[in-house]
Order: sequence, then structure tokens, then C-alpha cells
Amino acid sequence: MQATARPDYVVSGLLAAGVHLLLLLFLVIGLSWNHRPPEPVEVELWRDAMEPAPAPRAAAASPRPVEVPPEVKPPAPPPPAPSPPPPKPVAKPEPAPVPQPKVEPKALPDPKVADIALREKREREQKLREQKAAEAAKAKEEERVRADAQKRTEEALRREEAARRQQEEAAEKEREQRTRDAVAQQLKAAEEARTARAAAEAERRAAAQAIAQAQKQIDDYTGRIRNAIRDKVIVPPGLEGNPQAEFEVHLLGNGTVVAIRLLRSSGVQAYDRAVERAIDLAQPLPVPSDPEVFQQMRDLKLLFRPRD
Repeated sequence: MQATARPDYVVSGLLAAGVHLLLLLFLVIGLSWNHRPPEPVEVELWRDAMEPAPAPRAAAASPRPVEVPPEVKPPAPPPPAPSPPPPKPVAKPEPAPVPQPKVEPKALPDPKVADIALREKREREQKLREQKAAEAAKAKEEERVRADAQKRTEEALRREEAARRQQEEAAEKEREQRTRDAVAQQLKAAEEARTARAAAEAERRAAAQAIAQAQKQIDDYTGRIRNAIRDKVIVPPGLEGNPQAEFEVHLLGNGTVVAIRLLRSSGVQAYDRAVERAIDLAQPLPVPSDPEVFQQMRDLKLLFRPRD
């Protein structure tokens, strides 16, 4: 993260640069003042007395000028050396030590300026440490925020997955319940159909049984009526064969015959009249007490043969 420039940083930097420039200027000026050109050294050399001394060179008479800073004027050249006296046997002198240039101690910087620079340096270091600490804290906070966001995202995904599983489980349970309900409905419908069929079969059997019982009663009472009429029939003498006559009688609930009709003649009128007369004489005929059975034999058809 890049720190934003602040006015106090700019002012501190300018002050530090000014202090360093002042220190550099003091050092340059101090060195310029302390610099001095070396002083010339004269050395006399004695030759043999027989050998004339060579004339001094013109170049030796005029020493080479020494470059000095503009602020310092060079010293005047020394006067020319005098002619040497006659040589004397003397010991060769020791060479004079070469003088070393005097070095002045460097001027120490101002303690106040150094203290200001040190304080500014410490302030910069403190600000840098604070900036790094702030950046580290900000990075840590951003990392915590990212971790919290990731945790919330993962938690939301887990909740969504749990909700999806719950929905799937609920849908599966609902499908299973619908399947069970459908199966139960089918079983119930099958049971109802089976019950209905059983009831219908029972009713059919009951009806058949009732019909059979009614038919049995009808047959029973028909036989009784036929026997009662046959007992009253007087067969004509000399009747040959076994002719059959069919009559239809209309009965009332008390056994009274209200109508007699010959459906098919036996071919012997005397026998037909004898049967009709026997029907009329046999009243009241035996009839069942059950109204439903009586309704089925209210109009009764009867067959008569003389030899049955």
C-alpha cells in the first residue's frame, strides 16, 4: 500500500536537505581556509674547489608558481641565491626533513543542527514504523474481513445445501405419501369393488334363492291347485288315450277364480267341459300367503290329462 504524501513530510525533507547543504558548505570553506602552499626549501651543495660552480639556471632562479585557491594569494618568489664561497671540505649535511602540510581539524557541525536532524530522522523512523504498523493492521483487518466474508459465503452455501436437501427430502416424502395414498386408494377401490361384487353376488344368490324359493312355492301351490281341480274332474266314460287340455285361471288373493279361459283344447269337448266344471267346483283354490309369490301366480296356466 502506497502512503499518501503529507505536508509535514515535505517540510521535514526540505529542512533536512537544507541542513545537509549548510554542513557541506561549512566543510568546503573550512578546507579552503586551511590549505596553504608548501614553503620553498633551499639546499646548498658543495662541490670540489677545483671545479667551478656552474652558473645557476634561469629556471632555478624563478621557482614554479604553486596553484592556490582563488581566495588565497600566492607568496612572493624568494630572491636569487648568492654566489657560493670557495668550497671547503665539510661533511655532507643531512637532508632536511620535508615539512608536512599542517592539517587543521575539521570544523564540527552545529550540535543544534545535528540534534534537529537526529530528531527528524527519529520522527521519520517513528512515522515509518507507525505506517508499517498501520499497513500491517490494515492488511490484517482486510484478511479478517476476507476470512469473515468467505466464512459467511461458506455458511450461506451450507444453509442453501441444507435447505435444498430438506426440500428434496420433503418432495421425496410427498411423492412417497402420494404413492402410498394412491396405493391405498387403489386398494380401497379394489376392496370396495370386491365388496360390491360380493354384495352383488350375495344379492344375486339371495335373489336366486328367493326366486327358487318363490318358484318352489309357486310349484307347490300349482300342484296343490292342480290336485284340487283334478279331484273334481269327472272323466267322460269311453275316453280313449290321454288327451291334454290347457287352461288359464285368474285368481284373487283369497283363492277365488274370477276367470277361466281354455288356451288349448284336448280335442274332446266333454273332457274340456269336465275340467272347466272341476275348476269352478274346487274354489276357493289354495294360494300362498306371500303377496310377491301370489303376484307371480295370479294368472295361472294349468295342464290336465285324464290319466296323470
